[in-house]
Order: sequence, then structure tokens, then C-alpha cells
Amino acid sequence: MYGGSRKSERKSPASSEEADGKKAELLVFGYACKVFRDDEKALFHEQGKQLIPWMGDRKILIDRYDGRGHLHDLSDYDAEHTTWNRDYQLSEEEARIEALCDEERYLALHTDLLEEEARQGTGPEKFL
Repeated sequence: MYGGSRKSERKSPASSEEADGKKAELLVFGYACKVFRDDEKALFHEQGKQLIPWMGDRKILIDRYDGRGHLHDLSDYDAEHTTWNRDYQLSEEEARIEALCDEERYLALHTDLLEEEARQGTGPEKFL
């Protein structure tokens, strides 16, 4: 007996309430901290004065700890410089499969999926 009760006496994590879907177990934890009010510092950050220009461009501001600050030359990452896939042509079958994947991938951009499910009767309310 390490936890103060025997294994057979402990409450099962899958209780009858959880089986009905009414109640689920949730574990939340955190750490203590002290918060100091500094209106001047808050205003400084709200105005974005802590941001620095990326590669000298004043239109693109980043935090000084942003990893993009270490990228000075992006030409190695341009699509025209990568040669591993430049000359590859898709077969008709691959192009057909790619078109089907793109249709499914971007379906939510031009279709209201919740409305479609409700119309077809395949939504979650069907199982209630």
C-alpha cells in the first residue's frame, strides 16, 4: 500500500459518468510566479518598440530572439536553385492522384463542411 489505498479500492479512471460522455478527467498544473506591474514596459512592448528590422527592411520587424535573424542569405532556399525535383514530370496516374489530393486538401476553402455534413446527415448529431 503505497498510495494509501489498495489497488482494488481505487476508483477506476473510466467511471460510469465518463462512459456516458458527461464528464472527463482533466489534469491541470502550473508553477507559482510573481507578476510585477510595469505600465511603461507594457506600453513599450504593445507599441512594438522591442522589434528590430529583419535584414535592414523596416517593413519586416522581428524579435531579437527570432531565428530568422540568423538567415542573411535566402538564395540557397529559393525554388529555382533546388535541382533535386526540377526535371521530374508526373505521370498521368500521379497527376490524377495529386489532383484528387489537392481537391480534398483545399475542400474547406470553397465548401462549408459543417453544412455539407448536416445536409447528408453524417454529422455528429446523427449519433446522439
